[in-house]
Amino acid sequence: MTRQLAISVRRDHTLIGLFEDQKLVDLFLDRPDQESAVGNIYVGRVVRVLNNIQAAFIDIGLPKDGFLAGDDALPTPHAPAKARHGALGDMIKTGQIIPVQVEKDEISDKGKKLTMDLSIPGRYLVYFPYQKHKINISKRVEDRKERKRLRDLLTEVKGSDQGAWIVRTVAEGATKKDLQYDARNLLSVWKETAARIEKAAEPILIHRELTPIEQVLRDHYSDDFDRILIDNLRAKQHIDRFIRSLQPKRLIPRRVTEYMEPDELLTTFGFKKELERALSRKVWLDCGGYLIIEETETLTAIDVNTGKNVKGGSGMEAITRTNLEAAEEIGRQIRLRGIGGIIVVDFIDMKSSKDIQKVVSNLHRSLSKDKTAFDITPFSEIGLVQITRKRTGESLITLLSEDCPHCNGNGRILTLRG
Repeated sequence: MTRQLAISVRRDHTLIGLFEDQKLVDLFLDRPDQESAVGNIYVGRVVRVLNNIQAAFIDIGLPKDGFLAGDDALPTPHAPAKARHGALGDMIKTGQIIPVQVEKDEISDKGKKLTMDLSIPGRYLVYFPYQKHKINISKRVEDRKERKRLRDLLTEVKGSDQGAWIVRTVAEGATKKDLQYDARNLLSVWKETAARIEKAAEPILIHRELTPIEQVLRDHYSDDFDRILIDNLRAKQHIDRFIRSLQPKRLIPRRVTEYMEPDELLTTFGFKKELERALSRKVWLDCGGYLIIEETETLTAIDVNTGKNVKGGSGMEAITRTNLEAAEEIGRQIRLRGIGGIIVVDFIDMKSSKDIQKVVSNLHRSLSKDKTAFDITPFSEIGLVQITRKRTGESLITLLSEDCPHCNGNGRILTLRG
């Protein structure tokens, strides 16, 4: 399998596409006017504490207050010992200055979702300074020997630090030096962040998460990339420096990235076509079937249809083939569109339990490439599959489109006259 990263820097946005075997599997959008705050750490002032719903509103220096749920709060140094198991009002008080981190950007009219359980992500590790001594290994690292090896290495590398750590999936096969470099960097970042928190006396940004391009490189770049193509020389130089900072002890090709003319890059990788497809309500499958994807505020509904010209034989063979191909494409579309929350999929009815299991396995395999946490509930009694995926911000269609002024966002135009 060939893996390539294509980055197109335009005047008002940057497109970042991850391709596997010439097929777009992940799409990231960076727009200066819609900058994400997820991962940013702020010092905020508690504006209101609502004990009846166990929530608080926090002023973090932005136009809209952030929202802190009781489950995401931690007792402050001056809180009583019973606070962890008591009301939110026992943990924090109105007017108090507290450190918080953004978990989700503003969605619709809801403010940013905050947490007091701060985390600092790295390439191989994630560090939680306020949690007690604990090491967790990503569930996607399935080999028991590898899990034990990583746990032993991190125990040695982190030394006497009493925080909690998560070993990320990308750490599979990593060396002691890799983990050591990452751990030292995270502890250094936290030391600087903690010092700023201690000095802060009013709402202010303390630590900014990496830019979208840097996040993609941190989370996805590996030695098996065939090429990284970019159409902006200044951004190319920055990316070269950033990649070298990820793995300073390894031999990295002198030409980390390749420059390609803007129009050539967009044409070669079909960015515009893929964007149009990711915004379309109907997505065609190679077999002749298609998906209908409807996003609403509360959930996303995906309907699978056989279409007119399915190439999978007749009867149940055609249905099974359509469902299998749909399961693969659904995982890709969810990632491309940045769909989060509850997703309900209506596959075409199948009789065979063996075929049903194949479809579920295909869906799992397609979504297993996703860096965002998800869960799949198998077929219900009425033949629906439910997917829950962590929502961190607006979906692609919300970011790139707006309600129609003629139909008020309903997607239909009234033809009634008189």
